[in-house]
Amino acid sequence: MTTATTAKVPLRSPQFCRVVAAEFTSSVGTQMTTLALPWFVLMTSGSPARMGLVFLIQILPVPLLSMPAGMVVARWGARRVTIVGDLCSAALTAAVPALYLAGLLPFWALLVIVALIGCVASVYLSAQRMLLIETIGSDEGVVTAGNALFETATSTARLIGPAVAGFLIAQFGALNVLWIDAATFALSAALLTRLPRHDLPPEAPSASNMAEGVRYLFRDPVLRTMSLAALGYGALMPVVMIALPVLARSRYHADPHVAGWLLAAWGGGTALGTLAVAWFARRFPPLWLAAAGGMGAAAGLWLLPWNQPVTTLALTVAASCMFLPGVTAPAVTLMMLRPPEHLRPHVVPVFGAAVFITSPIAYGVAGLLFEHLSVSTVLTAVAVGASLCGLVLLNLARHRART
Repeated sequence: MTTATTAKVPLRSPQFCRVVAAEFTSSVGTQMTTLALPWFVLMTSGSPARMGLVFLIQILPVPLLSMPAGMVVARWGARRVTIVGDLCSAALTAAVPALYLAGLLPFWALLVIVALIGCVASVYLSAQRMLLIETIGSDEGVVTAGNALFETATSTARLIGPAVAGFLIAQFGALNVLWIDAATFALSAALLTRLPRHDLPPEAPSASNMAEGVRYLFRDPVLRTMSLAALGYGALMPVVMIALPVLARSRYHADPHVAGWLLAAWGGGTALGTLAVAWFARRFPPLWLAAAGGMGAAAGLWLLPWNQPVTTLALTVAASCMFLPGVTAPAVTLMMLRPPEHLRPHVVPVFGAAVFITSPIAYGVAGLLFEHLSVSTVLTAVAVGASLCGLVLLNLARHRART
């Protein structure tokens, strides 16, 4: 990626567009599978417990295998891993309806397939971000903007995927939707095949590289502080998401429409925020962008505990979520660029694994908090925590500016 046109407008390069298009396509497939596969289990077995087990088995390999996945990416390259990952996901997803129609799909076999899908996802997620660097280079502003646009594709897929899956399941049944899901993964692989190859490091990665990557993350003051702040928001924002239906029930006469509007405001604010970050990223350093995002999100959260009309509450939720990509995009960018090149595939998965572990715990704790405390009390505590995270990021940006 060294041509003059690419250097001038790297985010408009055909290669970058292919990566974003592939991410959107595969994410839509992932979101459709997330709904269609458990629904298929529920309808064929009638067991909510089996459906929950499918959810667990599918997501469990992601945090458990994220660190070893970095070695796979370092050894084989991000381009090859993402293409193979898409093809494996397509084959595994298609295997479910194929085996079921052949009468060869006992529940244990379904769990094996689902576990393999989770294993592929753990490697795939590690490779995606590294593929971004291979496509648009290593300029901080450009990579931050690229990460933001990448998140725009992912967030949009999260909004569209479940809705499309619900419609298609109603029209054609979950089994047939799984065929469509498999096709989206195959299309994603086809989009990535024309990307240029990236030279692999001459030395094969080893377990020592993985351990060194972990040590680098904790030793580097910027990465360590950014990780703690990002994990702080990752633990706090699930509490806010759980609070939205609680607010609809306790303050707005248990109106399900209000809950829907608030969740839509969450998704819309996040999507707008990713676009805003893509514009600001090439004008401000990542640390200052993260500090502004953190403080802005915290300011909005202080308004949530107040009793207010649903319209202003929705706008407050959207405004708070709009600032969050200002934290996450710079955090991922710094995780990708600050380590030496041979350690990058081993640093990013550590951060991803921590996020995957933190979010489910936060959702579980949030449910317990709302059982015993008022929603205003919990949201005030969230605002305090978010403010502390924002101050940590602001102090980091000021300290690095002086040095």
